[in-house]
Amino acid sequence: MNTLTAQSDQFLSLRLGARDAALVRQLHERTGLSKTEIVKQALRLLASSDEAGAFNTCLYELGKPSFGRYGDATRQSAQIKSVVRDRLAAKKKRLATAD
Repeated sequence: MNTLTAQSDQFLSLRLGARDAALVRQLHERTGLSKTEIVKQALRLLASSDEAGAFNTCLYELGKPSFGRYGDATRQSAQIKSVVRDRLAAKKKRLATAD
């Protein structure tokens, strides 16, 4: 009997991008945990958190905590429109004087 097939452990290979690899490296340096243990703990944390259910929620629900974070959205919209109008007016003025 092959000892590899008799084991109950499952193997997983991950290909990480530069940012994720740097994050794992930082966690390793900060905690002293192996990369394997970091991934295992992350999986357990995700499975036990409320965020695990977030995969089945709509985009609105995911962003809801951030909406209105910086005050009244209506006022922000008006300010943005004002800035855009001012910039367009300045551009028109520059183009008119360039001709």
